[in-house]
Amino acid sequence: MDPRTFLPGPAIEASQPPEVGEPAPTSEAGGRPLQHAVLVFLRHAGCPFAEATARRLSHVAEAHPDVRWIAVSHATDEATSSWCRAVDLRGVELVVERERSLHAAWGLGRSSLAHFMGWRSLRAVGTLAGQGIRNRHPSGTRWQPAGTFAVDAAGRVRWRHLPAHAGELPDLEAAAGAARGESPVPQ
Repeated sequence: MDPRTFLPGPAIEASQPPEVGEPAPTSEAGGRPLQHAVLVFLRHAGCPFAEATARRLSHVAEAHPDVRWIAVSHATDEATSSWCRAVDLRGVELVVERERSLHAAWGLGRSSLAHFMGWRSLRAVGTLAGQGIRNRHPSGTRWQPAGTFAVDAAGRVRWRHLPAHAGELPDLEAAAGAARGESPVPQ
């Protein structure tokens, strides 16, 4: 385990997260326009919550090929690639951005210690451990929160999930429907 992942990384100046109905804060990701897309910002590579999300993401992406699925990592290229192979992340575009500028644009700045070490997160870690999902060689910072956004054909945010704690995972089926332009789901 790399104890440096417990250190708060450099702060980034983050915007406010976009509200449902607002234009997406960036018009593209991975060099392509954001349309009919779900953008999944992962916590650090090696995080059990990121792994649980990635496993669900692979299955939902396979079930909904009409949606563009994008996972965003702030770990190194090497650590991200190794971690993606270990958790079998597939059917998803991967964007690696160490500087976290995309995170900042979408309002995902630094979390608090309680966000990832609070009782709700620790209880969720225990639940995932019972399913065989544990911390893997971490890379990145544990202080980076996750976030998930669905963007429709017009480039508007149709759904978002900003977890109250690190163990609160997104409803990726709801995100898929919103990206296709179905009614947004209450947050």
